[in-house]
Amino acid sequence: SVIANPLINITLQGRHDTYPKRRGMTRVPELMAAGVNVAFGHDCVMDPWYGMGSGDMLEVAHMGLHVAQMTGQAGIRQCFDAVTTNAARVMHLEGYGLATGCDASFVLLQARDPIEAIRLRATRLKVFRKGRLLAESPPATARLKLEGRPDATSFMPPSTAQR
Repeated sequence: SVIANPLINITLQGRHDTYPKRRGMTRVPELMAAGVNVAFGHDCVMDPWYGMGSGDMLEVAHMGLHVAQMTGQAGIRQCFDAVTTNAARVMHLEGYGLATGCDASFVLLQARDPIEAIRLRATRLKVFRKGRLLAESPPATARLKLEGRPDATSFMPPSTAQR
């Protein structure tokens, strides 16, 4: 397995180069195409080396897909996997996933799919650990001021927003 840290790698590596500057991240799409398990990490959170770290793995996936130039739909899904299933594989997490028998640790996102989750940096509606609700947030709703248009949008699929 290979773990790339897009936020800190792009900031620190190559910073002393003149132009052209190196990208500072490994060859993610090439490694994935070769069958290597590639995960994205975030090793600097509010420390002296990178004060912008938030621990937000959707932010990591967003930066990773840009730096690795993986902005097509398949690439975006691969970047989502890099912060979810691939990362779980690297850490040898037992009980990871949504299948029967897994430990029910997950984050419910306000998104229809991985692409929307990364693109919108989806609101984390609920966070569960081993079946126990740890945190929840209300759905994000934008108030619109456009004549003849609905006054709000929640970015949720209609079937979910109407519940």
